[in-house]
Amino acid sequence: MITEIGSEFWINKIPSGRQVEVPDWLSIFGNPILTTSGRGAISLLLEQVVPQFKTVLLPAFICDSVILPFIENGYSCDFYEINEDLSPNIESIKSYSDVGVFLHMGYFGYPTNSNLLSVLKHLKEHSTIIIEDVTHTLFSGLIRFQENDFYIGSIRKWFGVPTGGLVASSVFFLESSSLTNSNFSQLRTIALLNKGKYFETGDESKKDLYLNQISKAEILLDNDVNPYNIDNISLEIINSVDIVDLVSKRRENFNYLSKALKDKEYLEPLFNGLEASVCPMFYPVIIKNQRNEIRKKLTEEKIYCPIHWPIPEQIKDRNVDSTMDIYNTILSIPCDQRYGINEMERIVSVLKSL
Repeated sequence: MITEIGSEFWINKIPSGRQVEVPDWLSIFGNPILTTSGRGAISLLLEQVVPQFKTVLLPAFICDSVILPFIENGYSCDFYEINEDLSPNIESIKSYSDVGVFLHMGYFGYPTNSNLLSVLKHLKEHSTIIIEDVTHTLFSGLIRFQENDFYIGSIRKWFGVPTGGLVASSVFFLESSSLTNSNFSQLRTIALLNKGKYFETGDESKKDLYLNQISKAEILLDNDVNPYNIDNISLEIINSVDIVDLVSKRRENFNYLSKALKDKEYLEPLFNGLEASVCPMFYPVIIKNQRNEIRKKLTEEKIYCPIHWPIPEQIKDRNVDSTMDIYNTILSIPCDQRYGINEMERIVSVLKSL
């Protein structure tokens, strides 16, 4: 059995792909529509809303896949600073005017955007459309802002599912897409199955195969931001997920890492403690010196820690110094439901040996 920790989820078998409904747990965000990806969900939304200004104000700490649909739809993109504790910089937001769309998010499962109430009220008074990206807080029991018009997110970051994006609103009615992208969904399905076979057999050729297939699928996605409908296989998998177990295991793993690594000098945890409402996405830390070298050592031990995120090209020439520090020092340690305390002990053992 392969003992890798982290990276892409996998699946062990294909469900029937029968026609099923969107699961009830997504209805907390309003009327949910599921797409193949988060960026497809944004595209579907942008096809149907008409803001007062064709401008969007985005957090400067962001994945470029959130930026691209706005660019493709002809929006002018501006970026507000994110503080070192991942909270939005209020003064930075206030420096912008004529904001057609405002997007905000909580990071890694935490309500890091909880300081936005007065800002959102001000924006609503000026007819700004407000979107919350719930990718990182999808399973956290947070009180959402009444000022939100829409919710968007990527579901496929949380468990083994070929495709999955979300757009929802309880304020506006959105039409579902009539488009399908069988190439992307089928390629992702085969890739995740091959990763499952690799874990079962240890066959290295399967690893090369699934990595290549995942890469090809991402290229398909990068070159096409159209809002495609989710496939039936993915929808059936989403319906079968044990949400209680997912939240419980992530919290248990996070708490173990938090206690075991609290005295490690070169690691600075971004969050101290785990609030009752939070379902963590990762255990994020700041490493101010030799982050890449430490990450390389973890990789050599088959522990794959992503960096959220590569710096988007659209950010590089902006005056967002505090946010750039986050990009350059953050590391995300896996703590998801695939693993238990044994795997967390292995992560801690490697980090303590450095």
